[in-house]
Amino acid sequence: MAGEAIVQIETRNESGTAAARRLRRTGWVPAVVANQDGSTTSVKLERHGFEMMLRHHQSDNMILDVALDGGAAVKALLQDIQRSTLTGAVIHADFTMISMTEVLVVNVSIALKGEPVGVALQDGILEQLVHEVEVEGLAGAMVDTLVADVSGLSIGDSVLAGDLPLPEGLTLLTEADIAVATVLAPRVEAVVEDAEDEEAPAAEEGESEE
Repeated sequence: MAGEAIVQIETRNESGTAAARRLRRTGWVPAVVANQDGSTTSVKLERHGFEMMLRHHQSDNMILDVALDGGAAVKALLQDIQRSTLTGAVIHADFTMISMTEVLVVNVSIALKGEPVGVALQDGILEQLVHEVEVEGLAGAMVDTLVADVSGLSIGDSVLAGDLPLPEGLTLLTEADIAVATVLAPRVEAVVEDAEDEEAPAAEEGESEE
């Protein structure tokens, strides 16, 4: 789950809505870092590079190497991302400084692997019901994604949260019997049969009842 590149963040002195808007217009993302001593630091980071990095990850919750004002890289958990409802662009981020020996509770994304038997041979439909599960463990053991192999599923079969392969050191907190993905029977479209007498008139058109 550790970052592949160092995310450069810079201290920002201005705060407030107007200052945040100015930053966004010039290609920056306002952010906040929660330090291990309980204090917070207002920072900014370059939006384009940050969004490009996010594209390589399934989850927004990840451990990254961050460097403040060009200093040494340290580990931080990307705790939350806010996006524009209109464009999807990142407009704010929250980081929490961590130790790799610290125990974390994190939501981890689920990716499905393989084509189910029930889809390939039985015309079933694969449906993913849950996209994240909650896990607990040391920061150094965290991963971005848990992969569920669905290739053996027939119609009516499911992969449960408890079936997900967890790396050593992680514990599943989500209920184990929750279905993550299932193969549904193919949808059958209702056939509407024409009935000649369905709308039979009481009298022929042009005739009147006496």
